[in-house]
Amino acid sequence: MKDNIRKIYIIGPVGSGKTTLANKLSKKLNIKMYELDKVVWDDDNGNIKRDLDDINKRFKIIIDKSSWIIEDVGRKKFREGIKKADIVYYLNLNKTDIYKRCITRWIKQKIGIEKFNYNPTLKGLIQMLSWAKNDIRNKEEKIEYIKKNSKKYKILTKKEIKKI
Repeated sequence: MKDNIRKIYIIGPVGSGKTTLANKLSKKLNIKMYELDKVVWDDDNGNIKRDLDDINKRFKIIIDKSSWIIEDVGRKKFREGIKKADIVYYLNLNKTDIYKRCITRWIKQKIGIEKFNYNPTLKGLIQMLSWAKNDIRNKEEKIEYIKKNSKKYKILTKKEIKKI
């Protein structure tokens, strides 16, 4: 990866590996990584959703920095980050892989071998699968927005993600 890339935005469905890729790039490039779920949700106070003004303020602080790696599902409220990123990666996995990863993550969290931000209940698994289904359904619209509004982008397949 070229040295002039200091702002990286990673977008993909729930369970696509955004956090894993962001963490690896963060270590490799020595750039701080931000999970936008943590901007939206206050994990320190019972996983309560922050108000919109607080979310916007926190997000602006991040994207105004000289370098960052952001990972998110591609929520519309964070699209300014797409425009400011030096490169946007969209993680393009098939539906079966996404669902398998969601279920595997939930099982690992349930038995305590993976950390979690919220209690891994059956209701939570169903919610995660519902979010994944929505992300998959809206994939083309998100990719089209990325293509039109980013400086540079790359749609990554499962094989390409593993190479990074």
